[in-house]
Amino acid sequence: MQQHTYTLDHWEDRSGHRVSWRFGYRGTAGPFGTIEVVYPARRHGDRHVTEVKGDTVPVTSFDGWAYGRKPSLFSAQLSVAGEGIRLKRNRWAQTRAGRALRMQVAGREYRYLATSARHRDRALIRHGVQIQTSRHGRGARKKATFTVQGPADATDLALAAVMCGVNTRNLTRSGAVRAFFNRSLNLLDVFQ
Repeated sequence: MQQHTYTLDHWEDRSGHRVSWRFGYRGTAGPFGTIEVVYPARRHGDRHVTEVKGDTVPVTSFDGWAYGRKPSLFSAQLSVAGEGIRLKRNRWAQTRAGRALRMQVAGREYRYLATSARHRDRALIRHGVQIQTSRHGRGARKKATFTVQGPADATDLALAAVMCGVNTRNLTRSGAVRAFFNRSLNLLDVFQ
């Protein structure tokens, strides 16, 4: 099985007011050309949008309830090349495989799941293709690495890239518990 590794570098634009700050990853992914992940690309009240653009990848956006600078899986919407994609997940499942985010894009079934207890290691899987994503480093040395196994196309890479700009802690049980307590504490702040 063929395997390729692509790395995108982290970038930040902190010009202007905090509300207008942008973050993301950008770089070149071999035959797919340049790819740029931006979060939040747009804000709609309590919702943030992460967007992926590039030379050959379809414009892909993920819209969800804001959790920090990124959208979360709560009440999320995915769009690939302007087409809305239905997302499904079992938030009560006990295993990482059971908690996977499921979607169907261009007639193909995908699963996006945690591959370790760390919230930085994930995998996008469809029949014959697996893209493992890993975010590592700190500060200016942050990077997102994609290890592609199988004959992946631009849509596969766009889906894996957009998920780097999404808070996916809920794909693990421990991450879901931490997210629940953080939301509860934030809710208490609103009422004080």
